[in-house]
Amino acid sequence: MRKRTIHQYAVCVITNGRGVVTINEVVYMAKEGDFFVLVPGMIVEGKSHFADPIQYTIIFFSCIQLSKHHKEWSVKRPHFICSGKLQAASDDRVVKAAADSLIGPHYDSHAPNKIKQKYDLHNLLMLLMAGDRVHGNELEAAVGMEAALAYMNENYMKDTRIDQLARMAGYSTNHFIRTFKDQMNMTPIEYVQKQRMRKAKQLLFSSEKMKDVAQQVGYKDEHYFSRVFKKAEGTAPTLYMKDKSRRIAALYYGVDDYLLTLGLKPVAALSYVERVSRTYAVPTLNAFNHGVVRLDSVKLNYDKLIQTRPDLILTSDRLEQDEVLKHIAPTAVLKHSNNYGMMLSYIAGILGREQQAVIWLDKYTERKEALQKKIKERWGKQTAYYLRVSPTFYRIYGTMNQTGSLLYEDVGLMLPSGFPAEEWAIDFQLQDLTLFNPDHIFLMTDPTEESRKRLKLLLSSEEWASLDAVRNHQVYDASDLLFKTLGPTGRMWAMNHIADQLRLQHGDIVQAKRGE
Repeated sequence: MRKRTIHQYAVCVITNGRGVVTINEVVYMAKEGDFFVLVPGMIVEGKSHFADPIQYTIIFFSCIQLSKHHKEWSVKRPHFICSGKLQAASDDRVVKAAADSLIGPHYDSHAPNKIKQKYDLHNLLMLLMAGDRVHGNELEAAVGMEAALAYMNENYMKDTRIDQLARMAGYSTNHFIRTFKDQMNMTPIEYVQKQRMRKAKQLLFSSEKMKDVAQQVGYKDEHYFSRVFKKAEGTAPTLYMKDKSRRIAALYYGVDDYLLTLGLKPVAALSYVERVSRTYAVPTLNAFNHGVVRLDSVKLNYDKLIQTRPDLILTSDRLEQDEVLKHIAPTAVLKHSNNYGMMLSYIAGILGREQQAVIWLDKYTERKEALQKKIKERWGKQTAYYLRVSPTFYRIYGTMNQTGSLLYEDVGLMLPSGFPAEEWAIDFQLQDLTLFNPDHIFLMTDPTEESRKRLKLLLSSEEWASLDAVRNHQVYDASDLLFKTLGPTGRMWAMNHIADQLRLQHGDIVQAKRGE
């Protein structure tokens, strides 16, 4: 079974043969009579023993959990008290009898009695949960080879003797090595090394020193670690991330832009079409974007991500951490910063693209200074804010975010007087709109019907009509500016877009720069 994401709940019964099943990187031995409970979001793959191939039956089902509080019903995803391989089920005759009612030779999938089918499934689940709850399915319940595997997964960074692992499995040392290689297609030492290299790849995309990376994955000598890494991966750890062929998935807005700015194309990235009502392409990135798999940012398609075969996943600490990602590939979490120059230099240093970063930063600085000069010459000091209309709120963004960094640091505009400088954003009601009266408004509307209704209320209100920016026709379509400014090339485009909307054409700005 190739690596795949489970999208439904399932009970899997091994009916014949033997092999190995891996669930979220935890390896289980599988043999006739074993039960597995799978829940949505699990990453599962399996291998059969070549001489005794596995046969299995799997029951897929959907379910919800209902709860009532003060006469109000709520629906949520159910929590199963145990999942994965259920140690207690394989030798339980009652459980086998319950399973036979669903998957036995007398089961009729076309039978009209759906209520009985649901009852039989409910009964089987209750028996599986109750039996495994008594015996437990954590490390203490693991027996045989699984006990050794569980220990290796949790303690790969420690020095562990083969005879110690053999005792955990209940085998002699020679028998343990032969059995392990027969079932896993690698030696115990190779398995531990595989776990260490996986973690090392993640740590290499950080500010950790090589000595610290080596120690964290179990090597006291960084030079020995480098030799082992090079033998396993074909390149030294200091050069691993600098390889342009490295397959990187960028799973946060702007991370793909940083890579593309440095001349590196990710294999997968988030699409934010679902987040904005109108998007503008960045011409300089069009060629790079060709061939990049775009993933729905609302509901991530794990199987589509798996198919891109990433070596590394880059995400941000701004995104709720998704535990599933680390089971697909080593996952590095970037600490978010609105300081695009620092971020670009940091990523460039790890990926060996320092020259590309310097060229971009010089170009951006020149463009930024020219735009600031032109605004000052035409208007002097000007106030502005970025306003977002969502299904549930009206929001004005302050200085402590990516749009604030663009508008107030790079373009040189200012927040209206009275806006709390320490707030990254504030939500307001229509009657509060006149508290802040800017010269310019950059307006964004989320792509939902509720947002469009709220926009109509805003545009038809007396408060809106009284604003200086509205009366002077200085309200601009901000569209996807909120997301574009998270990456350097998108930020460059956004600054040019603002210049166009302010009617400061590129030729005017170039002349202003030459006139210094």
